[in-house]
Amino acid sequence: MDSFLENYSRPPIRAHKTHEANMRCAIHLKAAFPGRRLVEITADAIEDYLRNRLRQRVRVKVAGGYREKGILKSTTVHQEFRVLRRMLNVAVRKKLLAANPCSGVEFPVAVKGLFRPHYVTWSEQEQIESHGPEYLKNAVQIITETGLRVYKELTSMKKDQVDLPNAVVWIPDSKTPNGTAEVPLYSVSR
Repeated sequence: MDSFLENYSRPPIRAHKTHEANMRCAIHLKAAFPGRRLVEITADAIEDYLRNRLRQRVRVKVAGGYREKGILKSTTVHQEFRVLRRMLNVAVRKKLLAANPCSGVEFPVAVKGLFRPHYVTWSEQEQIESHGPEYLKNAVQIITETGLRVYKELTSMKKDQVDLPNAVVWIPDSKTPNGTAEVPLYSVSR
């Protein structure tokens, strides 16, 4: 597990924040499968781990020890599952495992379909725009028509990145390498 994090999770392979999230996931994974060899991790053991994690509460470290908060979010548990799946895929590629046991695991039904994207329909977009001020209408149009990420790309945008005469915006920093590009503004009238 440690060699995976060292070789496949650290920057520049992954972003620094992604590596930190992977390290947090590894803490829980190590505790769940202590001392087990890779071939001893089964699909059933992974499913048990997921079900147990989905019932656990968030523990926050405070001065006097730990304080429990609400139930863990399914997205947190799903992230741990993705990290485990990635580690075991690396083990398969290095021929340490014949097959990845995660491929036989179905994420618990309670969150099935959680990560399915929702594409805003034209009528939904009009409804959103009609309930807000003019500047919000512009932001909604930009987001829906360009697909820009709200925090990483849109809110950090500077005036010099917008080229209205040519109807494009320049995205110099994105979550993915393909995101660093000029994005056309289709609805800008010339």
